[in-house]
Amino acid sequence: MTWISSRELKIYLIVVGVLTLVSLLITLIFLLPGYIRYNRTMVQSDQVMEKTIDISKFMIPDSYTKLYENSWDHFLSDKEKWSWSDIEPYWQDPKELILDYLEEQNEKIINDIFKDIP
Repeated sequence: MTWISSRELKIYLIVVGVLTLVSLLITLIFLLPGYIRYNRTMVQSDQVMEKTIDISKFMIPDSYTKLYENSWDHFLSDKEKWSWSDIEPYWQDPKELILDYLEEQNEKIINDIFKDIP
């Protein structure tokens, strides 16, 4: 008694082959558009790279090189508590900001209501 006959083996191999081909086609259908987009962007980036200008052709004025001198602090120093004199130049009253915003919104609503009236 044989475990598998020759006819069953042929059917099995045909089914496995067909399933392999179908899975390969499905994989190609999903991956091929992304691969094409990737190649197009790489070609475009290569074209952009060819058009770059050598930086040594630029002349930087001396007045701009002073920015690299470290005679000034780039950031404010850290403080645990801020005094009102530190805050005052930057302070904006939230009440005024909210009122300005609400006034603009109300004007828009009123204009929308009256735009249809002749």
